[in-house]
Amino acid sequence: MFFTSVKYFLIIGLITSFWQLKTFAQDHIMEVGVSTTLESMLILNVDPDVSVDLGIMEVGDNLYQVTKYPEDVAFSIESTENWSLSISSTDDYFTCIDDSSCKVPLDFVSFYIENKGTNWDNGLFSDIANRTKDTTLTLSTKKKTVLVNGNKNNIGGADENSFVLRWKISFEDNLIKMDKFSDLKIKDGYYKANFYLTLTESNSK
Repeated sequence: MFFTSVKYFLIIGLITSFWQLKTFAQDHIMEVGVSTTLESMLILNVDPDVSVDLGIMEVGDNLYQVTKYPEDVAFSIESTENWSLSISSTDDYFTCIDDSSCKVPLDFVSFYIENKGTNWDNGLFSDIANRTKDTTLTLSTKKKTVLVNGNKNNIGGADENSFVLRWKISFEDNLIKMDKFSDLKIKDGYYKANFYLTLTESNSK
C-alpha cells in the first residue's frame, strides 16, 4: 500500500511538472537572433585554355602575310564589389610551335576590349572605365589594368559585365612598325603566346 501511494505521488508530480513547463513555454516566448557574414563574390568566367595564336607566311622579300588571326575571347564577370581587370602575357615572345628558336615580339599583336554588357563602359556617369575604348594596347608581360569601375560602380552579374577581348595585328595601320617587323626574318609557321586575365577587387568608388 505504501509503494502504491508513492507511485501515485510520483505520477501526480510528473503531471504537475509537465503542466508547469507547458504553461512556462506558453507565457515565455524565446527570441533567437541569427547573424551571418556575406563574403564578397568575385568570379571571372573565361575559358582557362585560351591563348594568342597566329599564323605567318613570307610572301616576298621581308614581306609577310598573317594567315591565321588570333581568336576573340569572350568573358564575363560576376561581382558583389567593385572590381578591376588587368591583362599580361606569360611569355616574352610569340614562339613558333614547330621551332621554338623562332620568335616574334609581343608587340606584334595589340588588343582592345568590347563591352557587350549593360554596365556602361564610358561616358558621363559610366559604370566602367574602359582604357581600350577607341584605342588599342600592345600585349606585354607587364600587367596592364584595362577595366576599372567608373564614376558609378561596376557591380553586377554576367549580363551586366559581359565582354569580348579582340586582337589586332599591330603593323596593319602603322608603316613604321611594318618596317620593324620586316627585319625579323620571320619563319613561316604558327606562333603562340599565353596570357593572364587578372580580376581583383577595387576599393575606388
